[in-house]
Amino acid sequence: MEATLTEADARGMEGGSPHEADLIRACQEGDQTAFNLLVWRWEKPLFNFTYKYVGDAHLAQDLVQETFIRVLRSIHGYEHRAAFSTWLYRIAINLCKDHFRRKRLPMVSLHDYYTTSSGDRVYVQDRVADEGARSDEALAASRREELVRRLLAGLPDNQRIVILMKEYQGLTFREIAEILDVPEGTVKARLYKGLRAMREQIERSGIQQSELGGIQ
Repeated sequence: MEATLTEADARGMEGGSPHEADLIRACQEGDQTAFNLLVWRWEKPLFNFTYKYVGDAHLAQDLVQETFIRVLRSIHGYEHRAAFSTWLYRIAINLCKDHFRRKRLPMVSLHDYYTTSSGDRVYVQDRVADEGARSDEALAASRREELVRRLLAGLPDNQRIVILMKEYQGLTFREIAEILDVPEGTVKARLYKGLRAMREQIERSGIQQSELGGIQ
């Protein structure tokens, strides 16, 4: 590992790069700085994925922290056969699934609340009542986030995971297939079915497609 590698360098590091491989080897040798750099590299994308999966910023942060704890405990068993990101996402997904098996969370609706990325609890009814006091741009962004979360929450778990990874994390079909340990064709089928189900729900609800941004 290069001693001059900084936090900024780590955050911009390409997954699977020689620098990342060096960090992993150093971490396996007990280098705490190397582990910190790996955390800096992956904490943001992992949090973004987990937050969209569970819909609660505090819970997502806890799950990300637990993911890295498990990585640290198991790093000596990592053999570089799969990409480090594949291993990391598998741990995070399993933790999310374990959470939902232990405690089923209700889908967000007009009679429910959601937690913002800053940790504030916002009741959807209050958000709707307060619409008139907000700018059009802020309102559109808030409504889009709320609607997408509701649509994703209504999907089967395997479809929701694929959509989050492909549409929001920018992973390739091959990367997703490796993470989920399924054929690429299965990933594509789940993405197609999930997006189709979301479109059908949009049509039934009378929601304008333009309100949902990147969902096609």
